[in-house]
Amino acid sequence: MKSQLRWVSLAALLAAGLSLPGTPALGKAPATGSVYVIQALPDAAISVAVDGKQQTADAAVKTILGPYDLSPGKHTLTLTSNEPSWTMKSVVTVEAGKSKDVVLHRPASASGDPVITVYPNPMAPVNADEGRVMVAHTAVVPPADITVNGEVFFANIANGEFLTADVPGGTYEVAIVPTGTSDDPVLGPLDLEVESSTLTQVFAIGQPQGGGMDVIVHKLPLQKAGSGAPTVINTGSAGLVDDWEVSGAKDTGVQPATLLWLAGAALILSVGASPMVKQLSRRARDRRIGGA
Repeated sequence: MKSQLRWVSLAALLAAGLSLPGTPALGKAPATGSVYVIQALPDAAISVAVDGKQQTADAAVKTILGPYDLSPGKHTLTLTSNEPSWTMKSVVTVEAGKSKDVVLHRPASASGDPVITVYPNPMAPVNADEGRVMVAHTAVVPPADITVNGEVFFANIANGEFLTADVPGGTYEVAIVPTGTSDDPVLGPLDLEVESSTLTQVFAIGQPQGGGMDVIVHKLPLQKAGSGAPTVINTGSAGLVDDWEVSGAKDTGVQPATLLWLAGAALILSVGASPMVKQLSRRARDRRIGGA
């Protein structure tokens, strides 16, 4: 009787734990993903439609549109300009629980047609005192270096490329300079504030002629990492300078509900196990203690 009561109590405790407010149900995945549209095209007003449904009209440069919460799978974004008149389409694959920035910008050549580049948002957790920076080259500029506090941080980034790094929260002096030089910045220096537990995305836009360079900053909140082992999390599609590598924290991907379920299961097994299992466990423990 006592054994049965013990099992019922443990099962009730486990069920109550799995239904705690704010704790995601075990195995339940987010139903949608998010898409942002970044209007990085100077001298144009853009209309956006998703799967043929109009979302916004006449968005000026530096406008951040969205988030558009969409079901997982492929969706068609239609971007339209009235003056000059043109229409562009981009098929974006949406993943549940993730987000992407769809950036409309100029290529490296001033005479080139507008292009669309899709950037997955790096949303992995960060250490409590750190933020994540993503720098994307979406300007009418040849490959360039990004300097931070006067030193090259990102090297030789071409139009459409990006890089990310985790850094301590604070204010940094950032500039864009021609690759391999330190004089005559094409943009900046600018003061960039990096907040802890925040993704700060910087899109360089425009062209140097006539002072037309600018930036669009898109910030998203990040979760704080647990106590995972440190790991380098620099990522991207261009060259990061080795001397600037910093550490982040590895996300285990285990949710609180999963941990509670595993703990409860282990507790039930330890209480309800048969004498043979308990004996094998003792033998295994004795072997570990004895060093065999």
